[in-house]
Amino acid sequence: MVKGIILAFLAFAVFAWGDAIVKEIGHDLDPFEVTFFGYLIPLVLSPVFMKPGDHVLDIVRWNRPWLMGLRVFLIAATTPLSVMAFRSLPFAEAFALLFLMPSLVTVLSIFILKEHVRWRRGLAVCAAFIGVLVIVRPGFKELLPGHFAALSAAFCAAGGVIAGRMIGRTEKRFTLISTVFLATTVLAGVLMIPGFAWPIGHQWILLLAFAATAFAAQALFIVATIYAPADRLGAAQYSQILWALAIGALFFDEWPDALALLGIVIVVAAGLFIFAREQTLKRSRQQADPLPETMPASPTSVSTQN
Repeated sequence: MVKGIILAFLAFAVFAWGDAIVKEIGHDLDPFEVTFFGYLIPLVLSPVFMKPGDHVLDIVRWNRPWLMGLRVFLIAATTPLSVMAFRSLPFAEAFALLFLMPSLVTVLSIFILKEHVRWRRGLAVCAAFIGVLVIVRPGFKELLPGHFAALSAAFCAAGGVIAGRMIGRTEKRFTLISTVFLATTVLAGVLMIPGFAWPIGHQWILLLAFAATAFAAQALFIVATIYAPADRLGAAQYSQILWALAIGALFFDEWPDALALLGIVIVVAAGLFIFAREQTLKRSRQQADPLPETMPASPTSVSTQN
């Protein structure tokens, strides 16, 4: 268990550094172009995630095509939206808005999965939205396109989680992973055409570094799930906000003011509380019904490599 938790923290640290690379390169290249090259190499390398019995064609063999199509589209849209957010917002602020995702998952669960949400989680969701208002402060500071991009990315990521829960265990792990790489590459490849500019020397280095982090972080998290259940590792993703604060201050000279820090704390605390409550409720259901669940909820990173 401990080894799995350590690997999960390491995976999310790599995710955070990948997002820092995105922020660095995002000012010079079209966000869709950054996404395309960043996911092309992981797509080529995705067969390493295959298990005995898997086939490369499983990437397009879906047992539940409509739900899989919706899931891969939503997750594919998350990455370029996140790139847009990172290029125009302070690093930690963008992360905090993306961390609204767990609260949005709770809201969507009520309407789509017909899940009953008790008052504690309801209050946590309200607190998360209040935290976002504290960070953004509409009417008191300029609303940038990055704010809307970050919120849209959080919504798409939440929709992808809900679709994943509806899919359950009907698809292979390789299919779930590789389709994200494939869909993100294809979607970004089409959308990058109008603003395409051929990368120059140092940009190629950054693009390759981003691709390496996208692949390495995913691989580290998969190895972590060998040693600990995936749903126990989700809280590790909140360590990204610490990396974001440190990287933003040290490399981008971004120092959040007191209100921004307060909003970040509120959003992260609300997300952690929702995660803890979901774990408690899941254990209660397992004790009441010892049969394995058919639709386990695996954590999804809110980073661009999601």
